[in-house]
Amino acid sequence: MAVAVFTRYRSLSPPRYDEVIASLELDVDPAPGAMLHLVAAHPDGVEVCEIWRTRETFETFRDQRLRPALSRHRVHEEPEARILPLHNLYVPELDAVERMGAVSTPAGVYA
Repeated sequence: MAVAVFTRYRSLSPPRYDEVIASLELDVDPAPGAMLHLVAAHPDGVEVCEIWRTRETFETFRDQRLRPALSRHRVHEEPEARILPLHNLYVPELDAVERMGAVSTPAGVYA
């Protein structure tokens, strides 16, 4: 069952988030089971919302790739995280998302 993952990193600024994400090289080596990843700047850091095919695919990515990358970037906080069954996913401009492809870019590029 697909899941939504909501995570808040209080000690991670948007520029540091960009460094961590870039180091994961998700554009060339996507995480199996990842369907959607978005991030919003928050006064206390960043908030991440993700959609994964299963809880297990998320947990594998978190344990085998994300935590080691965070550690390499000296981010040692255990974030607040919630994993919930996905109830609905609505994408009215799916063709625009498909044209963007599997890329990870700062939001300002599309503003």
